[in-house]
Amino acid sequence: MNSQQNWYKTFFNGLALEVWTKVMTPEYTNTEVQFIKTFINSTDNNVLDIPCGNGRHSIALAKEGYTVTSIDIAEEYICNLRDVIVKEKLPVTAIQADVLEYELSGEFDLAICLGNSFSYFPYYPMLEFAKKVCGVLKKGGTFLVHTGAVAESILPSVQLKDWIEVDGILFLSERIYHAESSVLQSNYRIIKKDQVEHKTAYHYVYTLAEIRRLLTAAGFGEIEQYSGFDKSPYKLGDRQVYIVATK
Repeated sequence: MNSQQNWYKTFFNGLALEVWTKVMTPEYTNTEVQFIKTFINSTDNNVLDIPCGNGRHSIALAKEGYTVTSIDIAEEYICNLRDVIVKEKLPVTAIQADVLEYELSGEFDLAICLGNSFSYFPYYPMLEFAKKVCGVLKKGGTFLVHTGAVAESILPSVQLKDWIEVDGILFLSERIYHAESSVLQSNYRIIKKDQVEHKTAYHYVYTLAEIRRLLTAAGFGEIEQYSGFDKSPYKLGDRQVYIVATK
């Protein structure tokens, strides 16, 4: 397995996590959680957050009465999430694990995979991941996927170089699109005072049709897609897509 396929195993530490935590405001998270809640139809309200990142969705959902299982590979994120769980007595189970390797169990009404993580893997590992998620959803349960890395979003307007500054941290991106493998390589330089980190991430770029076929092959039935929280239909060039697959 080369670095392009296992990059995520070593990426999520240090300044990268600090940037990801600070760039998403509590207001945005709250709006997204209200959107997520519209896809929970059962009174049991068991949610699988996979991968959960820093747990911002898990925490917000737990505070609204949902029981959440949260899984992520980043040790720092999971440790911080466990501290919040204990401090605020939240109904969240936080698990540090590689989502491709961890054996899922239980029954869930909703699974969420947000923040571009659905495109971290090549097709067949991605298919196996989707099958595992489908396997623990109840009949009629929903898998909500968010990504800005779908081909119809990236290819019309990909920026090869850009940068942002977040609370004193400079985050620079240089992107290379590998057409032969439909992979977007992102080389990052993250600078905070005298700290400098270099990171490389790879996103496997699928068309929307490919994702729909993948989810169908994984066992899902009805599939819908939206461009945002108002549930407008997704179209070519939209910045992101929310895909809603029902078991």
